[in-house]
Amino acid sequence: MKIRAVAAVAKKDLTQMVRYPTWIIELFILPLIFPLAYILSANGLAGPSGEGFQSFAAKAGTDQIAGYLVIGSMIWMVVNFTMWNYGSYLREEQLRGTLESNWLCPINKFDILIGGSVISFVIVVISIIASILEYRFVYRIYFTGNVFSWILVFVSLLPGIYGIGTILASLVLKLKEVNAAVNVARGLMMILCGISFPISVMPHFMQVMAKFIPYTFGIEAARQVMLMDSGIKGASGNILICLIEGIVYMIIGRLVFISVENGVKEAGSLDRF
Repeated sequence: MKIRAVAAVAKKDLTQMVRYPTWIIELFILPLIFPLAYILSANGLAGPSGEGFQSFAAKAGTDQIAGYLVIGSMIWMVVNFTMWNYGSYLREEQLRGTLESNWLCPINKFDILIGGSVISFVIVVISIIASILEYRFVYRIYFTGNVFSWILVFVSLLPGIYGIGTILASLVLKLKEVNAAVNVARGLMMILCGISFPISVMPHFMQVMAKFIPYTFGIEAARQVMLMDSGIKGASGNILICLIEGIVYMIIGRLVFISVENGVKEAGSLDRF
């Protein structure tokens, strides 16, 4: 990896972000709106006396239903932003007509994608900070633990986020279709990873599938640290599994990228839309 090449790509993307800053509005509005669908549905389906909340709390391990839902929603939004920005990065460059010329540069082609991840990471950080502040002061949700423990949980999610994002970005370059790929990936996450419910309520085969996705363990670790006051020690098992699976996905992502890179070289398909 050449730091100079990565920095050049990141600088170019940062210039574009600053030039068209309206994207930041979404990062502040979506965290407020998105969890409402789950929270209002929960209140509507809990029954006139709220008896449904008792059953949910028994499965979820906490009676703080709103907090449980917003933490799952927050991590889903982080993954969603990454999939759309980082996962479609190479395809966007291709549509702009700049990918082919960049691909001819005498650098490691993976550095282009690493440079794209820098701005994606900035968006992730802004999204997390905005979400925590809004949930604390607008939704009045009290988060347990400390900032260090929160950071550690979110750092454990990064390998999985960027590993799967790299797989997505590579395949999109070959398949030429962003929307379908991203919608399938995030749809699977919404169903399998327990964003709005404990995975224990799903059929066994779906629980098995969920355990192959690092976000499942990252979401549970975040709830243990930020909602149940379990601390890093109590969430260490989920954090470790999340990290290990994430690193595996990063390795797979790198291999997929190499395969796609060789494929587009042989086919000469970078200029095809």
